[in-house]
Amino acid sequence: MKFFLKKPYINCDFGDKRLNKRAELIAEALQVKYGQPLSQVFKSASDLKRGYEFLSNPKTTFSKLTRPSFELTAQEINGISIVLAVGDTTFLDYKKTGAAKLARGAYFQV
Repeated sequence: MKFFLKKPYINCDFGDKRLNKRAELIAEALQVKYGQPLSQVFKSASDLKRGYEFLSNPKTTFSKLTRPSFELTAQEINGISIVLAVGDTTFLDYKKTGAAKLARGAYFQV
């Protein structure tokens, strides 16, 4: 779990300092209770409400939410000649990424 030690949301940019700080707090809470329902992740009802408000805010798009993690992953794998993207194919859509060979069991070399 080396990835989670780096805090990818420190450099996030939602165009609002309060949203950036909320992203950091949510990420820290999720790291501690990963996989749990949000009602158990947050310590209080007000924190839960703020979490839902954050996720429903039009400024917190999927692209902006995932960009910090993607950038950190790219830094971590930079220079590695073979990277395996292991996952459940029901969640990975290889058709849109041009990685159809990977889905068939082939691999890519960087």
